Amino acid sequence: MELKNKNLSVVGLGQTGVAVANFLSRQGACVTVTDGKPREQLLEPLKQLCADVKIRFQNPEPPSDAEGVVLSPGVDIHSPFLEDASRKGIEIISEIELANRFNIVPIIAITGTNGKSTCTSLTAEIFAQAGKTVQAGGNLGTPFISLLDQGDPDYRILEISSFQMEATSGLHPVVAVILNISPDHMDRHKDFQTYVELKKKIFARQTRNNFLVLNQDDPNTRDLGKDCPAERILFSTQVELEKGIFLRGNKIIARLKNSEMEVLSLESLSRGMQWQVENILPAIAVALLLNVPQDAIERALQNFTSLEHRLEWVRSLNGVDFVNDSKGTNVGSVCKSLNTFDRPIILIIGGKDKDTDFSPLKNLMKEKVKHLILIGETRNKFKEILNGSFGYEESDSMEEAVGLARAKAGDGDIVLLSPACSSFDMFKDYADRGTRFKTIVKNLEG
Repeated sequence: MELKNKNLSVVGLGQTGVAVANFLSRQGACVTVTDGKPREQLLEPLKQLCADVKIRFQNPEPPSDAEGVVLSPGVDIHSPFLEDASRKGIEIISEIELANRFNIVPIIAITGTNGKSTCTSLTAEIFAQAGKTVQAGGNLGTPFISLLDQGDPDYRILEISSFQMEATSGLHPVVAVILNISPDHMDRHKDFQTYVELKKKIFARQTRNNFLVLNQDDPNTRDLGKDCPAERILFSTQVELEKGIFLRGNKIIARLKNSEMEVLSLESLSRGMQWQVENILPAIAVALLLNVPQDAIERALQNFTSLEHRLEWVRSLNGVDFVNDSKGTNVGSVCKSLNTFDRPIILIIGGKDKDTDFSPLKNLMKEKVKHLILIGETRNKFKEILNGSFGYEESDSMEEAVGLARAKAGDGDIVLLSPACSSFDMFKDYADRGTRFKTIVKNLEG
């Protein structure tokens, strides 16, 4: 992809937009960044831009002389301000697509509605334990484009979101993983099938020398890729598989390459990781498919702790476990979290709505949840769904919510923050919400 002296536009001045603009500038392109926000809201990212990058505030539309457009993940490819560029035939691509065109390192790509960050981080740790040089990034935190400046490792391990796949067409992972698919981001993708099709793009370019790892337990993933030439490998926590990674009792078993092996026992994992088996199995599959030794897998799993805000154990107090799952921002994630536990749950749920249908939670909550604490702008929506069939209380703050939850919890119960919503009505982001929960819980007196 020739960049020198080309007029290129980057839409969105977040972390990814800054990284893209600086990369293009170093390649000799004439770069203009556009953003709908005013200058005073973008002072920090402005400090990080190369001096020759031009900026246009309060107007995200690419300049009329743009010869190509690169979108930040938060920018919808169907936005009206992109219509003129699209009509002119100007190429509009994602940061993932741009980086992919300059990447020469084998890629392991991981997507799904839930568990992406844990699986990506664990996979990277396993490969590192095996002495492989790896770089982890994408939706995980470090933009793919930034990894290109860090030297060439053995593998680049990327967490890929549906947003990032909208304007991506050429990604070709040696191993692609789809953890699960349940409705999410319907405020952007409009319908579930569109969302599924975006997830499927992760294996669209794979060949017969590649691997596609899929969740047997999820009806939306188990039958994907049957027309893909890559070798399909399944994982399951529920059934034994003829080929794949699965549980037999409390043992993780691998049946791959015409042999069977016991990888390890769940009892050897930390408490938090015992709640993350569905994300552990595909990481093991990736490692074994790429010939990582078993001892490296064992070392990584025994030392790895669950990521912050993802089924994160906070503390036990008077026989009650407090668990922070603030990253549980959709219905599928909350369902998985509720099904993790076989103890009564006091659930703190609610936040900013993403046009989500919460009704699939109703029956599961009746089975798993002892009491509900409703927070955020979705409180009335939850109340309509519950329709008086469930005991709940409402709260205007996290402090009050934790206090109400603690008052309802008895010995052996779990207080779980798993909101099923984004956080922007009450908090800066999901991390701010989870950190606030943890701080309050840690300050509770016995």
